[in-house]
Amino acid sequence: MTNLPAPVPTRTLTLHARKQPLVGASWVAPVVLLDGHRFPLRWGTQNFTIPADRPVHVQCEMPWIFTYGRAAAIVQPGNIPELEYSPPSSRWFAAEIGAPGTTKTRGTWLVWLLLGLVVFFAGGSILLSMVSLGLSLSN
Repeated sequence: MTNLPAPVPTRTLTLHARKQPLVGASWVAPVVLLDGHRFPLRWGTQNFTIPADRPVHVQCEMPWIFTYGRAAAIVQPGNIPELEYSPPSSRWFAAEIGAPGTTKTRGTWLVWLLLGLVVFFAGGSILLSMVSLGLSLSN
């Protein structure tokens, strides 16, 4: 008779990946590392089976040309594991991972500032072109 190891008790980790607002890098899908094992992560909610009898290290990150947006948490045994990952708007800001509703996307103000500058300078150059065209037609 063979002695089989006892089955490991499991639980379900629910992970919510928030998509970056107004950022072109939203096409980069995040990944999650569960105790160092890498899994693809879709935007939205995804469930993962993790051990129930020990702490589990959860790390999310954005792999692109370089990896950015790293955030990590330890899920302790005995609690209901539900986390939310909010990547940053750019690589110069930190990501956040925590209880749902407690994380935010950092650096969104930079995206709005850059967008405003593009609109301002593009609009200014169009206006300047129209004025100079009007002046050359009147001569």
